[in-house]
Amino acid sequence: MNSYKKGKKKVVSKRSLDHFFNAESVAVIGASKDPGKAGNQILKNMLAVGYQGKIYPVHPTVEKIFDLKCYPDLTSIPGKVELIVVVIPDFGVPAVMRQAARRGDVKAAIIIAAGFSETKIPERVELEKEVLSIAKEAGIRVFGPNCVGIINTVNHLDTTFAPNIRQSFREVSFISQSGATGASILMFAQDQPVPFGFNKWAHVGNMSDVDIIEILKYYGEDEKTKVIGMYMEGIENAADFLDEAGKISVEKPILILKVGRSEIGSKAAESHTGSLAGVDLIYDGVFRQTGITRVMTIEELLDTAKAFAMQPLPRGNRICVLTEAGGPGIICMDEIGLCPQVTMATLSQKSVAKLEEILPPMAIINRPSGYIDMSAAALEKAHREALEVVLADEGVDGVILITVPPTFLQPTLLARELVEVVKNSAKPVLTCLMAGEWVKEGRIILEENSGPTFDLPQRAARTMINMVKRSNFLQRIMEEAGCNES
Repeated sequence: MNSYKKGKKKVVSKRSLDHFFNAESVAVIGASKDPGKAGNQILKNMLAVGYQGKIYPVHPTVEKIFDLKCYPDLTSIPGKVELIVVVIPDFGVPAVMRQAARRGDVKAAIIIAAGFSETKIPERVELEKEVLSIAKEAGIRVFGPNCVGIINTVNHLDTTFAPNIRQSFREVSFISQSGATGASILMFAQDQPVPFGFNKWAHVGNMSDVDIIEILKYYGEDEKTKVIGMYMEGIENAADFLDEAGKISVEKPILILKVGRSEIGSKAAESHTGSLAGVDLIYDGVFRQTGITRVMTIEELLDTAKAFAMQPLPRGNRICVLTEAGGPGIICMDEIGLCPQVTMATLSQKSVAKLEEILPPMAIINRPSGYIDMSAAALEKAHREALEVVLADEGVDGVILITVPPTFLQPTLLARELVEVVKNSAKPVLTCLMAGEWVKEGRIILEENSGPTFDLPQRAARTMINMVKRSNFLQRIMEEAGCNES
């Protein structure tokens, strides 16, 4: 905290990454009137989402872009510039950085331009070193080069040129080593029955300065981030990363989509980022040890992030599958059966008797243990009552509810029957409504009021497995802490 005189506003010093995510002013070097240019899309994004700070477009000849006054260079901007976004070609970047250094007020730079160390061309590797040397001497932090940038939905900052990213807040923050994959994660997040929001998003680019470890630590300290998602290709200092992740994962779930599982995939990852992809089995083992949840697809990353953000964790590993359709129920059971950390729930005789009263005569109840096929004859009320019974059973830690609604089972009516049960449950309920437009309105009702929904049973099963693994990890930490105290 800086010293201050009586009568003056107290000034709290920012952490270095705050100059990126919470910048009060941004200059876009390479702003453009051309809709096909990144410098145009970046300005368009910030204006569209309502960035709360000052925006200064920089272009040598244009006077206005989107009704914003343009400046011929960085030095001619009269107001304070905290963050610069550099969208000009590679060999022009050092001159911009020298201008930023002369100003003295620039604290952070996002270098969108590519053509640096990622090319492996010696003179371009040296070009990146030159840029970083200027920045370090001036005390300017750098994202990139070869970087899409960052998003913060709290102040509506968006330095990316990804089109049509709508901003809505959710306590989930993302890190990506690929701009395209990172942007795709956000686009898939929006392509949900209810678009899934996020807090912060960052693409690290070449990591000449700011790297994934520093961003991970920043998210770990961020009160508005409760879940961290990451796309990872590889990392040079894996030990430091895993040490930091291990500390954070005790408090916040970390989900990582780590590619390079095969030999050829590993080579492709190293070629893309220049980072060491490493031996996959080592990553896999250390992730488990440190409590990192490893996911295998973008869908699993988003599904699990949604569940962690919207649902309680199971207190144990006993899961009940409650299905209206046999085939999807078996697909779900198959997925669960492949995970030794998950056990099917054991229902009490009292619960079985209640289910026999509620469900149609052809229902298959607790055969095998924890599996209930309600049959296609089970209507909306039977779904709700059956769910209430299994949630009340002490032998159940979580429920996957699967329905393929026939024409006589209305998805919206079903959702209204279920929503209060799911919303008020202390146990996780993952609802799979299959599929498409027929069930969309029902899924919207559930997601707006209670929790995540799924269109495929295996996706719901994988998500519940990840929730059980997270619960098991936290239980292990508590047990180890208890042993240490004793």
